[in-house]
Amino acid sequence: MRLKIDLHVHTTGSKDAFVEAEELPFIVRERGLDGVAVTNHDAFTSVASSDAVLVPGIEVSTREGHIIGLGVSGPIERGRSADETISLIHQDGGVAVIPHPFDPVSPSVNASKLRSRPEAIEVINSDALFFRLNTALARRIALRLGLPMVAGSDSHIPETVGDAYTLIESESRKVEDVLDAIRRGSVQPVGAPSSPSKKLLKLARTLRSLYDSSS
Repeated sequence: MRLKIDLHVHTTGSKDAFVEAEELPFIVRERGLDGVAVTNHDAFTSVASSDAVLVPGIEVSTREGHIIGLGVSGPIERGRSADETISLIHQDGGVAVIPHPFDPVSPSVNASKLRSRPEAIEVINSDALFFRLNTALARRIALRLGLPMVAGSDSHIPETVGDAYTLIESESRKVEDVLDAIRRGSVQPVGAPSSPSKKLLKLARTLRSLYDSSS
């Protein structure tokens, strides 16, 4: 079956995000998705749903940049090398994805310098600066390294969930089958940049949160 899953979504488990985890099943239905991956910054958030496919994950801060671990069972220690982090994700039975590899404002890993092989490259990230250039460069490195291409919105607010997603040819809606489909490359990235109005909305909420926390 073909599933539409946004593989890069942050909830309030990330300090800079404003998506409530319990809202995800509703957001998934509203956006016409089958599911999302919850990938909070250096924090593991377990979310369950009988309707939506909710892939457990984490976005880990390594010494070289961020790496997403999908299908992990708990937090992955931050601050290690990118290669060590990928190994830890694999030891936990997860799938390693290199997100926003050419975004100048996000800590990014140079996939061509890795010794440990990730499962995929995120070639479409709706929040990336210089979206078209980043997408083109990410596709080029994925092709050069022979790695599957995936997409995610990198949402920090509900309004951007599903701006990018990955079409996944999976045997079922089970997380294990979704991960296996990514491993074998049965994926197709789809998406566009988040609109300027959505980015302004994210900025406004971030500034309001900073103001509230300082007052």
